[in-house]
Amino acid sequence: MTKKLFGKLTVLLMILVVSAVAFGQGYTPIRGIGVEAKPVNGSGICLACYNGSMNPVIDASLDNSVSMGSFATLVSGNGISVKNTNITYPAGYITGFNVDLGTSVITASFLSGLRISTYKAGVLQESSTSTSLLSVPAFGGTKTRIFLHFKTAKAFDEVRLYQVNVLSVFSALNVYYAFAFDPAKVPTDNNGICDDIIAGSGVDGNVSGSSSFLAPLSYVANREKIGDGDKNSYGSIVLPAGLLGSYSVGVLDKNQVYPSGNRAGFVIEPDDQGKLLSAEFLKNITIETYLFGQLQDSKNLSDGGGLINIKVLRFGSNKQKISLTTTKPFNEIRLKITQTVGVNFGALKVFYAFEEPQSCDCNEYIQTSGTSRLGDIVPGASWTGATGTIFGLTNITNTGNVVDTNVSNFATVNFSPINLLTPTVRLTVKSNTGDYPAGTFGGFTLTKSANLFTINALDHITVTFYKGTMVTESKTSGGLFSGQFFTTASNQFYVGFTATKAFDRMKIEINPGIGITLAQQYYIYNAFVQLDDDKDGVPNCNDKCPNGDDNIDNNGNGIPDCAEGCTAVNDKSPTMDADGDGIPDACDGDSDNDGIPDALEDLNHNGKFDDDDVDGDSLIVPVLGDGVSSYLDLDSDNDGILDLFESGIPVSVINQIDTDHNGVIDANVPVGSNGIPDILETSPDSGVMKYPLLNTDGDEKPDFVDLISNGTDYDLYTIGKDNLDDLGGGFISRIDDADMDGIQAVVDNDLVKKGSPGSPLSPYASLAKNGGDMTTSKVSEITAVAKDIKVYPNPVKAGENLYIKSELKEEGIYTMFSAQGQLIKSGKFTGDTEVGTSSLPTGMYIIKVETKSTVKSYKIIVK
Repeated sequence: MTKKLFGKLTVLLMILVVSAVAFGQGYTPIRGIGVEAKPVNGSGICLACYNGSMNPVIDASLDNSVSMGSFATLVSGNGISVKNTNITYPAGYITGFNVDLGTSVITASFLSGLRISTYKAGVLQESSTSTSLLSVPAFGGTKTRIFLHFKTAKAFDEVRLYQVNVLSVFSALNVYYAFAFDPAKVPTDNNGICDDIIAGSGVDGNVSGSSSFLAPLSYVANREKIGDGDKNSYGSIVLPAGLLGSYSVGVLDKNQVYPSGNRAGFVIEPDDQGKLLSAEFLKNITIETYLFGQLQDSKNLSDGGGLINIKVLRFGSNKQKISLTTTKPFNEIRLKITQTVGVNFGALKVFYAFEEPQSCDCNEYIQTSGTSRLGDIVPGASWTGATGTIFGLTNITNTGNVVDTNVSNFATVNFSPINLLTPTVRLTVKSNTGDYPAGTFGGFTLTKSANLFTINALDHITVTFYKGTMVTESKTSGGLFSGQFFTTASNQFYVGFTATKAFDRMKIEINPGIGITLAQQYYIYNAFVQLDDDKDGVPNCNDKCPNGDDNIDNNGNGIPDCAEGCTAVNDKSPTMDADGDGIPDACDGDSDNDGIPDALEDLNHNGKFDDDDVDGDSLIVPVLGDGVSSYLDLDSDNDGILDLFESGIPVSVINQIDTDHNGVIDANVPVGSNGIPDILETSPDSGVMKYPLLNTDGDEKPDFVDLISNGTDYDLYTIGKDNLDDLGGGFISRIDDADMDGIQAVVDNDLVKKGSPGSPLSPYASLAKNGGDMTTSKVSEITAVAKDIKVYPNPVKAGENLYIKSELKEEGIYTMFSAQGQLIKSGKFTGDTEVGTSSLPTGMYIIKVETKSTVKSYKIIVK
């Protein structure tokens, strides 16, 4: 996850990446002006089968929903259609719906009864199958919301969700919104950070179950803690005894994709510490990765390849780290538990999900040279050798290989097939560089001949720490798993534990016991330590805060909060940098660099930024918005004047900071760590603006979201763009915005980059193109445009007068028609006149005004 504030190099790299690639956000809602939501049944659109409003599915809020329980009849085929009349999505897009079942778990049987279909111009294009939807991941949160994915192979402008058979549970389904996005534009995380927690903004826990599960008996407690950014908090999977079936939890990242070739998995802990020391237990754990709903990798211990890794197993009060090595990219990872006959899991703690490069290894090998941890083998039968042997068949050879510089060399431990006594083979290494402090993990790397190492083999292994010749502490069998266990394709594993006292020697002893067994060998590769000076559970090699807690990473960027300046968690993206200033949106106080702080663009003051999409007029269109929330929208009301020019920043300052007049403050303008240009603040990073937000008419709406900033005239008309007003409401309603900057294609002369250089939406644009001085010319330009007929206010309240005014004091005639073309009234005027509305019902009207110099028609709203 590319992040700022962790060294200048990180900032530089991120700026380079952002400038080279146009990233998009995943799971983009289909919403706003020109989007239609309708109920459907088996015969198609069915307006009579639903008794409520469908607007919650397509409005700005992502947290309200339509309940399928409101359908008049819940029969096969009932569902929801969302159609975008503005654009056609190309093939290859991913589309679907965000839904939930209240507090119930999404099960395979439920998903098998759902279908997603796409349409174009009302013609069916393609549909999902029961198989494809069975692998859809669940996206959680307090409402157990999930994304139902469907990757398209054909272009579409409509997506439908419906049931294919009668399911009583379908009546509990809540539909929040439809989404569509280009998966190729979702950024890939390549930060190379070890133990990189998958958490923070855009990440939440998910829960799903098999069809045989009874939801009231099995559940996940505190699942939100799995993705909360605290490596010490956890959610718990609770599985009652005797309950058979599968249950999974996991996390999904909406903002980015994780690359293949890395390790990925979970940190877990069983409620009964002995349970993980069972091969049967491990055989019932599976790790799965998904990319936008499609299964990518799935591995468990019983697949024979040893491809699940179990590492940093902190037995007792600590944690166990399990992972797989990914072969494909992913954006979601799940831990699936299958409870079978004879296995009782009880409860399993799940702390967090992570991903990291395979090279992440904090082992400091104890070697005779070439290392900072110099050491050697301790000679003598009680330290290194074999006892209790017959005929010398039990022994250890090549002990020096353990401390040489080749980590692939090993010492060989041989055991006799017949043990009449109690044979023990031991090997001890010592430090030549002083004591290892308390909190150090110490251990050995081994493999076992003939077969995959099993956890039961630990019953025969003991590791002991010494200070000189005095024992400080010793652990055997399960106790070793306060250390690490690790399987790979080479079947290497670690044994050891974390010291509570300082030590300078480590001994490993292997004892198979008395009896007849197959001849077997162990291979000891090396001895190693991992130091943790601040005892926060993070080895020094991964420690970013020597005096702080590295386990807290609220924004999930892989950098602990104690090591970075920005730890913001909100619904803005922690990976995208919309304005390219090197500061991720989640930490940027002005994410689009329009001169208006994001806090002021949180129009409903709810602390969320992705639900403030207000373009348009609710009296004219059923839902507001152009699909871009205000904090990223350069023209938040589609009134034809870019937000920067309605911000309240003096024109003389705008000339300095936006030289191409594209509505975006230039990249060379200095910004602090808060992303707000220093020139606009009372002092750098103060967050206090020098210039108050512009509100010309002093009403409840500042100019950047006010269609009539001066209280009488549509902004769109004052800049001579009334020809773009198709609905008569003073806003642009032709929604087509390829670069997602909030400036529509009908006026945006750059549909690749955010902003529109010399934009015709700006009243200063023509002057800027010709090198004009906006400071002195702004008024004259607008006045030239305004020497025309004005009809105001619009909308007008029923009962109040409507005014017609001629700037040239000309004589004229006005004629008023209803929306259906019926003549309502007419009259003559000189200069100006008033038109009463007391007898008019609310609705839209058309006034035609004729003078000697002009003939114009105006759409008027009476409300």
